[in-house]
Amino acid sequence: MNNNQVIWSSRIGFILAAMGMAVGTGNIWRFPRMVAEHGGGSFLIGWAIFLFLWSLPLIMVEIYIGRKTRMGTMGSFRDFIGEKFAWIGPVVTLVLIGITFYYSVVVGWTFKYFIAALTGTFTKKIDSTKLWENFVSNPAEPILYHLLAVGLCGVIVYMGITKGIERTSKVFLPLLFLLLIFTAIRSVTLPGAMDGLAFMFTPQWEYLGKASTWLQALSQSAWSVGAGWGLYATYAIYTKKRDDIAQNSLTAGLGNNSVELLAGLTIIPAIFALAPSQEYITQATSSGNTGLTFIYMVELLSVMPQTYIFSIAFFGALAFAAFTSLIAMVELITRNLSDYGIKRNIAIPVTVALIFVGGIPSAANMAVFNNQDWVWGIGILLSCFLYAFAAIKYGVEKMRDGINEVSFIKLNNWWVYSIKFFIPALFIVMTSWWLYQAVTWYPDSWWLPFEEFNVGTVVLQFAIVALLTPLLLRLKNRLRSSVKEEGLNEKEDV
Repeated sequence: MNNNQVIWSSRIGFILAAMGMAVGTGNIWRFPRMVAEHGGGSFLIGWAIFLFLWSLPLIMVEIYIGRKTRMGTMGSFRDFIGEKFAWIGPVVTLVLIGITFYYSVVVGWTFKYFIAALTGTFTKKIDSTKLWENFVSNPAEPILYHLLAVGLCGVIVYMGITKGIERTSKVFLPLLFLLLIFTAIRSVTLPGAMDGLAFMFTPQWEYLGKASTWLQALSQSAWSVGAGWGLYATYAIYTKKRDDIAQNSLTAGLGNNSVELLAGLTIIPAIFALAPSQEYITQATSSGNTGLTFIYMVELLSVMPQTYIFSIAFFGALAFAAFTSLIAMVELITRNLSDYGIKRNIAIPVTVALIFVGGIPSAANMAVFNNQDWVWGIGILLSCFLYAFAAIKYGVEKMRDGINEVSFIKLNNWWVYSIKFFIPALFIVMTSWWLYQAVTWYPDSWWLPFEEFNVGTVVLQFAIVALLTPLLLRLKNRLRSSVKEEGLNEKEDV
């Protein structure tokens, strides 16, 4: 690696940035709902297992590829396993871009509600459903917050890897932990909260016999840890050659799951303590991500002691988590444009403009948003599989030995078997299950390409990815030949 290559200022800088990237809205709004819907402690068993069998192996694969190639996702697969498999790069990149378009909208929502908390909106009894519906039904407001979110991320990325992303992570991630610790302590000390704790940590053994419990536990791990998205690979470009891959991956993965537990300890005991009836608990935990967070939690906040402080802490934590994840997405797209020879100070505003324009349909229409969430959720599984495939093509044992050379924790056969057999098998099972559900939901129209949740819309949008892939590959001759050897120098980064 050239001495001018931009790197994280320290190992803790990379770990905090990686954790900030991984910790997002899925940790805070999806995890508690999944725990509540799938047997409490039973779900936690599968969730913990899949961290080690799916997420951690893929994190290590990503970091290994990013560090070895020193290139963004567009060009790294070509350099890693050959020209024949260069098409994987555009596919992985386009999937991430598809996610970024609507995820930036979510970040905007969190900003809206954090500002509402700061101004005391939740300190009085309000109609939370009406508040949410009025917000999302007026396109101008969600679009404005969407622009604010992606614009602020662009500013952070423009400041550079160390001065922007790393410093932001060093501030926001500890603050996120402190806010969630505060909200968790306040929640579990409410009268009646012990019922929620008992539910959360007591396995309901009948749920362990349900395929949905295990598949949703895998889905949660795949989504919340962020493995296989290309984000770890992008951040790994800026790591030192001898940084410990296994230990850094383990720290990032366990840190991510710790945030999820804190979020669960915040939301589930609060629901059990403050809900007026068992029927209300059932409605809240089955209301979807947005329903639980922006409707039912707002209702609970309005009757909670110290509403003002708790609402700021809760929505502040949600906004910080969402924001740090979006920063990583902006960096991934920017890095790929830089690899294509576009100067970084130009690539960043181009990236911001691309995300803003691409996210407008999801910001303006909830049906479009739900569609994108569905389509690219399956896309993430494909991306995970492609990273596992790249490791297999390269040689899983060879990669394991390379990781062991720089790692205090030594990998053995469990890691090899996870990459070779477990992840490909689960990719087939998960994808088949989700598509089967779509056919079940829409037995007469599953093939139509313009419904929110069906097979036809997945096929149509994946076909667009397939058409764009060769067009992007034709631009490969514009890749800067010096990127791999020289990287980005500090002047360019700043």
